[in-house]
Amino acid sequence: AEPAAGLKTATQALSVALQGHADWVGSETYNEQLGLARAENVRRYLAETLQVPVDRMSVVSYGEAQPAASNATKEGRSKNRRVVVSMKP
Repeated sequence: AEPAAGLKTATQALSVALQGHADWVGSETYNEQLGLARAENVRRYLAETLQVPVDRMSVVSYGEAQPAASNATKEGRSKNRRVVVSMKP
């Protein structure tokens, strides 16, 4: 079976939290908005493509506040532009 099919089935009974993140380029306010837009895009994709119920998904933006890597390098900034997906019963 396709991995996405497993996610679709699993998310019918789970809550999905989407955490948007950004690198430190731009203002703090802009990065908050960017992180939120990233998380919202993932929510839209999951709802449209996998029919995950929108009311079972939450979005939050951490902007630049929780970097996964150093913002001092191009590679690090790339890793900081992300959406973290977590699921729980």
